[in-house]
Amino acid sequence: MERSPNFASSERYSRTAIGLHWLIALLIVCGFYLGWIMTDIPGFTPTKLKYFSWHKWIGVTVFALAVVRVLWRATHKAPAMPRRIPTWQKGVAHLTHFLLYALMLVIPASGYLYSSAAGIQVVYLGLVPLPTIIGPDTALKVTLKMVHIYLNYTLLVLVIMHVLAALKHQFVDRDGLLARMIPFLR
Repeated sequence: MERSPNFASSERYSRTAIGLHWLIALLIVCGFYLGWIMTDIPGFTPTKLKYFSWHKWIGVTVFALAVVRVLWRATHKAPAMPRRIPTWQKGVAHLTHFLLYALMLVIPASGYLYSSAAGIQVVYLGLVPLPTIIGPDTALKVTLKMVHIYLNYTLLVLVIMHVLAALKHQFVDRDGLLARMIPFLR
């Protein structure tokens, strides 16, 4: 693959940014998958309860890593996009990234609040009981459940757009943009 003349290896993301990106992406995929399958298990079986616990642990971990990622991003400038990318595409990319960051924080928070409204305390990794922010509230539980679900589907759409855009840059535009986030691409 030939690189665009305005792409240089110095325009790559840092190892920390790359590591956080892929770790959070993997956790989000696992959390979404667990959320998808656990809700289809009828009743309250030990397997369903185990999946709910894992799903919550993943959510807490994603939230914590997203905070680290936001702080990292605030203190470490992202590499500039190649100049030949149209301004509107840069705008869409910035908006999508902003929404992805926001959802990485808001989705776990909505799940946490949903658990609290359901009267279920989150015990991180089965060891650390997290504080209950709101008390049990049936009406709020229903609302927060729907918010959590809709936000997750919004995240799914944005992730699909993000992946498709990355693949377009790799295989259609051939501008080397994807190599900034995948260490073994050159």
